[in-house]
Amino acid sequence: MKITFGTEGWRAIIAEEFTVENVRLVAQAVADHLLDQGRPASLKLRSGRGGRRSPRVVVGYDTRFLSAHFAQRVGEVLAGNDIAVTLSDRAVPTCAVSRYVVAHRLSCGIMITASHNPSAYNGIKVKEAFGGSATPQTVASIERRIGRRPVKTVSQGSAAGLIRQANVLPDFLKGIRAAVDLAAIRRSRLRVVVDSMHGAGGTLTAQLLAGGRCRVDTLHAAPDPMFGGHAPEPIPVHLAELAAQVKRRRWDLGLATDGDADRLGVIAPNGQFVTPGQVLCILLEHLIASRHWRGTVVKSISNTSMIDRLARELGLPLREVPVGFKHVAKLMQEDDVLIGGEESGGIGVRGYLPERDGVFMGLLLLEALAVRRRGLLDLLRMLERRFGRWFYARKDLTVSQDQVATFFDRLTANPPQQLAGVPVSEVKTLDGVKLIGRDDSWLLFRRSGTEPIVRVYAESPSAGRVSRLLAFGIHLVKLS
Repeated sequence: MKITFGTEGWRAIIAEEFTVENVRLVAQAVADHLLDQGRPASLKLRSGRGGRRSPRVVVGYDTRFLSAHFAQRVGEVLAGNDIAVTLSDRAVPTCAVSRYVVAHRLSCGIMITASHNPSAYNGIKVKEAFGGSATPQTVASIERRIGRRPVKTVSQGSAAGLIRQANVLPDFLKGIRAAVDLAAIRRSRLRVVVDSMHGAGGTLTAQLLAGGRCRVDTLHAAPDPMFGGHAPEPIPVHLAELAAQVKRRRWDLGLATDGDADRLGVIAPNGQFVTPGQVLCILLEHLIASRHWRGTVVKSISNTSMIDRLARELGLPLREVPVGFKHVAKLMQEDDVLIGGEESGGIGVRGYLPERDGVFMGLLLLEALAVRRRGLLDLLRMLERRFGRWFYARKDLTVSQDQVATFFDRLTANPPQQLAGVPVSEVKTLDGVKLIGRDDSWLLFRRSGTEPIVRVYAESPSAGRVSRLLAFGIHLVKLS
């Protein structure tokens, strides 16, 4: 079996491909990568004999089945290669690992998580010394080393001090406190309910806002490896309970984080799901109006056209990237990026980390409401009056690998000339195939980077048209 990394790390079904043996193979490949590459030039420290200091790594894990067990096995392999390991003593958000890497100037971080995938999956994410997702170069380096060298491992008891357990949350919470005006939120009378979806977000938002007038209730804070029976992905189909509670109890908003708490879902007071693209626009206006920041805006190809229009009005440069936060993170390292985000709920902001963080973004959204003294729907309606109301839908279709290959070969060679009756004005192949109509509506087809799925995305200024676009897209996939 060939182990390959997808959009973010390696994910597979537990006990089928995600086994202790394969986890050890990946851990050994990470160790070989670190030992072969040495530490990044900016972090090299000299020992007394003039040599490089050995790599140091933090290993974290989420609330999934056997995540702690797999994290321990990773730590033992790293220690077997004379790499010092800090092992989290509890389930934590992925961004806690990223923050710990930066705060302690480590070589990298490893997180045991399958993020928003169903409970049958687990996975491994690798975080670079700068605190963001592994670059394509690092991923390629790790992949080509898998299985090349024998796995070296030790038991924790014989690790000779190379493995130590620690609580990695304090640095994570410190980073949030430095980046968000928590005092302004506490002074407000905002009422928010947080759905942690049984994942690593737990009660962290409530803890950070304790002691003020803002009220925070939490749903599904207790860890559950089955995630209540559905995937821990903060999208409308999984947030019906949260939406009902927000609407019935007249909360100011609802927030939801995924399994490893790096993605954010938002529910408005009327029970409406606010798309991640709309959230990004609200946050962008807040950063401009309240902090007077400027900079480049980055969006994934599957994100809303409202971002394009807002950036144009504000006179800000806009960059479009493939799906996967690693592409946003790369630009955050290279350019003066103000904010960047994906359609799937990952958003990053200057001055924090080149990383997405659902807990941080939820708090930043609360800051926007508290500081601007407007409700979420007020801010959204202001945007819609200027840039139009955009309707969005996505459908994930499970198909065979042969069907996927056939479909994309045909679509790339001969894309449709019309989108449900409207002529196609542009075809983009930055990531998958995106067909843009003359009315600014669009349809995007992508392979999933983590599951055997074709994702079909549609957006239009018309609610009825977005349904027709999605149906048209599904029909095209099923013809393959």
